[in-house]
Amino acid sequence: MEIKIIGNLTPEVGIAEKYTVEKVLEAFDTEPLTLIPEYTDAEITWSIYVLDANVWRLAKGREQKGKSVEYKFSEISLKFKDIAMIVEAYGKETMIHIKPQPTSQPKITFIELLDENKKTPKKSFTYGNWIIARVHCVGMELRPIVVTLVENDGDKHKLNTKNLKIDTQKKFVKRGFADIKFYLDPMHANLANSKADKGESDEGKFHEYYVTAEIAGKEESRRATLDTHVANPDYVEKKLVVSPTIGFPVREVINSLMMVDMTPQTWWPFKEENCGGKYCIKKGDKNELIREINIRLAGFGGNVPTDEFTERTERMIKQFQRDYMKVPETGRICGNVLNAIDEFQRKYIIHFDDIKCKCKKCKGFGNELYKSVYKRNKPKKEAFHDYEYPGIHRSLVWLIRSIMFYTSVIEKDLGYELKCIFSGYRCWEDNKFNGRSSTNHMGKALDIHFSKNDKKVYKLNQIEEIRDKIILPYTNAQIRWEDIDLFSVEPSRKSYPKEFIATTWIHIDVREFASKYLENIFFVKTIEEINGKNIVELAKQLGFNDTCKCDFNNSNPFNLFKIINRYKENHFTIEDAELSLKKINKKYGKEMARNIEMMYRWECEHFNSGQYKSCGSPGMEVSEGAKGPEYGWNGDLYEKYPEYTPIGLWSEFENKGKSGLGGNTQITDRKKKYIVFPSVDAGMHYVAEFILRHNGNIGRWHSLYDKDVQNNYIRDINSTIPRISNKF
Repeated sequence: MEIKIIGNLTPEVGIAEKYTVEKVLEAFDTEPLTLIPEYTDAEITWSIYVLDANVWRLAKGREQKGKSVEYKFSEISLKFKDIAMIVEAYGKETMIHIKPQPTSQPKITFIELLDENKKTPKKSFTYGNWIIARVHCVGMELRPIVVTLVENDGDKHKLNTKNLKIDTQKKFVKRGFADIKFYLDPMHANLANSKADKGESDEGKFHEYYVTAEIAGKEESRRATLDTHVANPDYVEKKLVVSPTIGFPVREVINSLMMVDMTPQTWWPFKEENCGGKYCIKKGDKNELIREINIRLAGFGGNVPTDEFTERTERMIKQFQRDYMKVPETGRICGNVLNAIDEFQRKYIIHFDDIKCKCKKCKGFGNELYKSVYKRNKPKKEAFHDYEYPGIHRSLVWLIRSIMFYTSVIEKDLGYELKCIFSGYRCWEDNKFNGRSSTNHMGKALDIHFSKNDKKVYKLNQIEEIRDKIILPYTNAQIRWEDIDLFSVEPSRKSYPKEFIATTWIHIDVREFASKYLENIFFVKTIEEINGKNIVELAKQLGFNDTCKCDFNNSNPFNLFKIINRYKENHFTIEDAELSLKKINKKYGKEMARNIEMMYRWECEHFNSGQYKSCGSPGMEVSEGAKGPEYGWNGDLYEKYPEYTPIGLWSEFENKGKSGLGGNTQITDRKKKYIVFPSVDAGMHYVAEFILRHNGNIGRWHSLYDKDVQNNYIRDINSTIPRISNKF
């Protein structure tokens, strides 16, 4: 028996690649081939050696353990004459040679914060320390980057943040990275505390700082670190005192005349003192209950389904305690937290059927086709993985619940509601029908619609407000797919005008989760599997009876009971046409409004056809084999007005129409596909731009070149009466 390494021999720098060790039986081996090793993962070791100045040396800090590992090679790896990857497993050793390839896209890959000795800090920074921000890049050799130290005051994810910028420096990248040194001046503490909330003497026990880096002149390339906590020297110690009226601890500022507002109705009772934290689950612990909580609270700051209580888990718990429970933040799991998670599930209800595939050929979640199959001539990355996962990822659905909460409670003054899950699972049959090839929606993505004042949101500025003020700040999702283990949202055309991305909806996915968090076990097909067991009962089954005792079983009435409405197909009416024609009249003039109304009346049976009600357009058929969003039509309008971008396709047998009377021949042996617009407004604007593009020749709508057909069409539509437009 021998072993071999499976993985990419020519990885692109800055891209994480997976490498796996496998057994290989030789001709005379009698040992059966098995995927279950005699060795544990901890006994399988990997290391990297580089040939530098004709001397082989071990790349320190690159050792890993496990049957499968991920490696990301930096820009500096291009300088070595050779790179060897060695694995020791099952009593054998083998090696492969790696030749990293330069990237075609310059970018900042990640930023790490080091102490003044350029080492990973072993304790928190304090005022008077130096912070070194090491910015790692690919494709950026000898190019400048701009790096800024920022004090976080709440709008970190905005490009035009109002957070306090402490220092900004420009540095040139050398050997794949640049080091920038920042001094934590004690005077900065006064600046931070000057922004304390009314009634508070300071900003809390810690100040939060982070570092941003961007390619000089390219603001959209900006990347940011997680917050680093710096002790606030002016912090006033707080303690817990017992309120005689409600019988549980209430927070009070020592020597202060003003108590923090903690009425019985706005806070979960806080009762950690009964065990003194002895039975609380905390950072450093590891068990399956932690994995379940990391799934269910993933939307509170973002997390992956690990069984480890990490720093991310601690921040997640604190955010849940602060925002949902309204209790002092401990970052530990007690009975109160468990009970609040169960209530969180009960209060935010999702119609699971809307997540299922709409193709009517699979059973809702594909057929598990193409596992480990990747698109031809593409790297073996999840973005090109053709696999139909066996369900929807649990973390995604729990994330939707948190968005419901933040929309309806914390940011209720914005006036938005999560309207429905517009698109969930999309199998290969559904892709084939819609002319798509993307695989994000094969269990890893959801598209959600919002409403405001009971009307669907489809304006770009509203979608961006939802994304920038709710999704990004509270879920810590990233725009696009740069970093691993984060939720990702699609950007708007305002930032990426050439991409087919979310325009009238929010797309969010788990594509960049590490492969171990995309195992089949995390994908499910029923709401019961999404919800899992009652978390309190699960904790008791796993032996955490004492943890569950710290529990008052009270509810916070300010966390509203919310249900996502069932998704409904478009059902456009003549009232939609009236509103849209008024806009056309105001923008393009009365003659244009009359012509468009006559076209719609002729094509759409006076706004009564199924095609009009479902699509909002006067019969825009999909060209054979054409891809979205244009589907064979001109797409200039969608770049100019992203909110008008089509949202899908609809199929039906076509009516006889003008067949046999100078029109196109009726097709009777198959359904035709038609473009679905988000609104009648979008459809009518498309027609207006079409008419302008063809110098007012309305006949071009019915035939590209045949003048007789064009003239017949103009005569026919002129036989209808534009009753709505005539009133303008």
